[in-house]
Amino acid sequence: MRQARTWPTLLVYHRDGTELVELRPGARQVIGRTSPSDVQIDDDSLSRQHACFTLLENGGVRVEDLGSLNGTWVQGERVTDGVARIGDEVMLGRVIITIEERAPEASLLPGLSSYERLRSTLEEEVVRARFFGRSAAILMVRAGGRESAHVSRWLARVEAELRPIDKVGLYSLDAVTVLLPEATLSAACDIAQRISEPKEGGPTLLVGVAASPETATSAEKLLEGCRAALQRAAPGRPVHAMPGGPWTGGGPSGQANAGEQPVVESAAMRQVFMTVARLARSSIPVLLQGETGTGKEVIARALHEQSPRHARPMICVNCGAIPQQLVESTLFGYERGAFTGALQQQKGIFEAAEGGTVFLDEVGELPLAAQAALLRVLETRRVARVGSTKEIDVDVRLIAATHRDLEAMAASGSFRLDLLFRLNTMTLDIPPLRERVEEIEPLAMCFLQIANQANERRIQRIQPDALALLRSYPWSGNVRELRNAIERAVVIAEGDSISVHDLPERVRAAGRINAHHANEVLVASAEPTPANDAGGLRTRMQNYEAQVIVEALRTSQWNQTEAARRLEMPLRTLVHRMKVLGIKKLGFGTPEPPSPPHPSDEGGSDDDLPV
Repeated sequence: MRQARTWPTLLVYHRDGTELVELRPGARQVIGRTSPSDVQIDDDSLSRQHACFTLLENGGVRVEDLGSLNGTWVQGERVTDGVARIGDEVMLGRVIITIEERAPEASLLPGLSSYERLRSTLEEEVVRARFFGRSAAILMVRAGGRESAHVSRWLARVEAELRPIDKVGLYSLDAVTVLLPEATLSAACDIAQRISEPKEGGPTLLVGVAASPETATSAEKLLEGCRAALQRAAPGRPVHAMPGGPWTGGGPSGQANAGEQPVVESAAMRQVFMTVARLARSSIPVLLQGETGTGKEVIARALHEQSPRHARPMICVNCGAIPQQLVESTLFGYERGAFTGALQQQKGIFEAAEGGTVFLDEVGELPLAAQAALLRVLETRRVARVGSTKEIDVDVRLIAATHRDLEAMAASGSFRLDLLFRLNTMTLDIPPLRERVEEIEPLAMCFLQIANQANERRIQRIQPDALALLRSYPWSGNVRELRNAIERAVVIAEGDSISVHDLPERVRAAGRINAHHANEVLVASAEPTPANDAGGLRTRMQNYEAQVIVEALRTSQWNQTEAARRLEMPLRTLVHRMKVLGIKKLGFGTPEPPSPPHPSDEGGSDDDLPV
């Protein structure tokens, strides 16, 4: 049988992902930052037209520098006109290209996706796992040691240990994020251990692990936990999982968020903290309501630390992270032999927090049986361990938090109305970040300093145009999403400041859409406002985004590459947004009008805002 011919192919690694560039004999491929380059990569270390690659008859690749500022390097040697062969590495500024051998019929998409695409897939997977009561895990992998190693030098080691359903995304040029669907925390740790096993001649790989529901039940919190776990990994202990159990704290003042101080700049948050100061003196239960990521735990810690109980423990519990069969034993403890695996007596969180505070996060996730037991504790101030009839007096202050509508849940029968009455003796509504824009800059600078310490960087500031984008973005994931964005920006930033190019693609894309909309408003300011603007903000924003994309496609005669250039977004992002928004080509170059988007299309809740 005749063997299929293989061709040298360029695998281009840049900080937003990878590109696979096919080569054909005699055909030139120019790589650069902007048009008229054949492959355009938005990286300011590249010149407009940086280098040209041509496949030679002998199987080599001719590499020509096109007068670039930062030069073209083949195997560490600067060239103006050189030859690279399969297995060689070419550097264009910060962009690294490996010459690979690939059959013409092989997939054009490499296994490494962009961070933004992986994040979007993670959101969908977390929603799916929560709906079906299943698991999902995430890993973050980077090379250890003083000198970082580019992912191209060790990615194959990671992929060799993964399953066909796992997905890998580029976090930075020396780190990747891995999504493991249907994987528990234990299974994810097993995969992480195999990845971290030393290989001769290769760098030490460090792995952080987080899982849903064991660590968290939201995408942003999983990413935050996984990143924190990676920062705690070290060559002597290359794998670290986050957390070790469903509850944290236990020491005076609690240590889960040590060093993180509240930022209070807006009138709304000043009012919240004035109320906190008054409530701190009492021991009545407090219910904190707000979207995911608004900082409910920070408020709970402020309540504890300003109270007479501040010298006693504060224990935080993620109710959604506890398996249903273990909820009561976690909350109230158990006796030896109470169930299989109960080898010794164990205190529950209420006993462990004696004299202090218990913070029940996502209290709406408690099953009905646990709700009844919690109600009894609030009424009698006593607990009974699982497997015992003896009641133990407890003195704790209860703070609960939720992003769900507990009144609606009570009306539907999924949350006890009598427990709701006990919990909401005092309710504090935490405003979302988009309603306290004054706090975005000080929060971002606070997170910048924390990220500098964690990653041994010295980023000094955020450039004004980048700050403007941060202020205008709606932050559906609130403070936690902002923190994750700044953390990654610090990791990938060049120089001593964060620029627009260091921000997540969703933030940059929203900025482009807002700018386009502002221009239209200026042009058409005299026109009457349409009366049929029904629907929520999310729907209207998505409809407008779809109109902008359809207009660019029509102008470009359905050439997606040209449309992406006009929209100033990566091609992969355009293709993904077309899929999410339901934009299809009917024929004769005419795009089909998008169908109304559904909130589940992006793996978010109805409360999320579009990105």
